[in-house]
Amino acid sequence: MRLEQNLILLPVLAQVALTLAVMVMMGRAKARSMRERRQRMDDIALATAADWNDDARKLVNNYANQFEMPVLFYAASAFALLTRSVDPLLMILALGFVASRVVHAYIHIGSNRVVPRFTAFLVGVAALTGMWALVGWRALAGGVV
Repeated sequence: MRLEQNLILLPVLAQVALTLAVMVMMGRAKARSMRERRQRMDDIALATAADWNDDARKLVNNYANQFEMPVLFYAASAFALLTRSVDPLLMILALGFVASRVVHAYIHIGSNRVVPRFTAFLVGVAALTGMWALVGWRALAGGVV
């Protein structure tokens, strides 16, 4: 079954929305941290992790995470679109990846319990690996299967 190829943009836009949401939350948490610590903008110009309270630090770390593995997701999605290899299986993997990133962010920003967070991370790795395997296999096989 063939899907409209542009549907791959739905999970891509969801991942972008997650990144932007984390960015907004991070900005608010940094502002709260600065107020609590009575810091000025000049005080945090070269801020390190120790310069923020725990909430801001978690969000800073999670925001950085949104530019690590998701970069490979964006690339796989772009290649899938370019090679016209978007199908239900690829969509399930893409949606699974984004769902895992949402769960990972929720845990990371919240309780930050390592085992559930790592489990969410591994689900994302599996989905992303599956996406790349499909896109790569189809491209090397000379077309969409």
